[in-house]
Amino acid sequence: MLGSCLSALALDSKQLAYSEDDKFKISLQQAMEMALKGNIELQEQRKNLGISQNDIKIANALKNPQFQSNLLMGRIAKANSSQLGITLPVEITKRGARKKAAMASLDYTENKINDYEFKLKLRIRTAYFNLLVAKSDLKIMEERKELLEDLCKITRNKSKKSDSYEIDVLQADMRLKKQLIQINKAKANVRTAQYNFNRILNLENNLTLYDSKEDSLFDRAVVAEFNLPGYEALESAAFNNRYDIKMAEAKMIKAKRDIDVAIRQRIPDVYISGGYAFAHDGTPGAYVGAGFDIPSLYMYNPEIKNARLNYEKAQLEYNSIINITKNVIHTNHDKFVIAKENVDHYDEILTESREILKLSKQRYQKGKTPLT
Repeated sequence: MLGSCLSALALDSKQLAYSEDDKFKISLQQAMEMALKGNIELQEQRKNLGISQNDIKIANALKNPQFQSNLLMGRIAKANSSQLGITLPVEITKRGARKKAAMASLDYTENKINDYEFKLKLRIRTAYFNLLVAKSDLKIMEERKELLEDLCKITRNKSKKSDSYEIDVLQADMRLKKQLIQINKAKANVRTAQYNFNRILNLENNLTLYDSKEDSLFDRAVVAEFNLPGYEALESAAFNNRYDIKMAEAKMIKAKRDIDVAIRQRIPDVYISGGYAFAHDGTPGAYVGAGFDIPSLYMYNPEIKNARLNYEKAQLEYNSIINITKNVIHTNHDKFVIAKENVDHYDEILTESREILKLSKQRYQKGKTPLT
């Protein structure tokens, strides 16, 4: 029977994909710094910054000149001149409006990248704490296993003449094995949390399985690291610094400037031309010309209406984000306060549970209480 107890204790998780030596322990701060430098999705998002910067240059671009020629042939060439010249399209008050709209789009992109960085850090923080929760559960399971090991030994050392000896030994052995099953499940949960933590880190060309620096949530330093301000301070900071609000503001500005861009499409563009004219009668010379692109058949009404509708949508989106932010701040503030209190309660429960188990073991050892 003792052999069965020892064989149960021999169970481990060595066949998992990674051994303990493969893991590299990092703090929460280190994890966030590594992700900001090497996260693949974040690098992809940052490419949009260069695209938006190029869009400003595109919006501010001048029209290319057009090379034109008018070469006469046959008898008509004797009375008329052939021409060779350049026509330059000139946009009136359009480039500036497009550039301002593109600059608003750049502001939106910058805030979107900052928002992605912020949410990435939140996901890392969540995954890090989920890992600590899983490790804390495992720690509790392993402490319970130590108690059951002691009970198994105590049961084996009791008098074999007792009527309940064989049953007590079997029960002690069975409880220990059940606990080992729970420990293996807890180890699997820890490994799953580690993989999820590394999946969110998403570092390029990195096969290291990173692990949390702390062994459990019972490390007081990891909880004491966060000092939560009051709700009013949080709300003020959120409205001044939340990137999704800044994105909504930039989107409104961009939509408003797009209205100006659409309206200015109605302003006629100018075409200036000039070149050289020559005739067979020996009277060559220069020529100049001008023209207008008059929007008479199409007045760009659909573009203007769409721009105004997009602006109204942007306003509604901004108001929605403000309302959602207020609700989220309330919810998350309360959740954090409760979670921090629960950690304190769990710590007290763990200490009291250890004392209860210690006393129960002593009473069982003295025969004052049964194994059950």
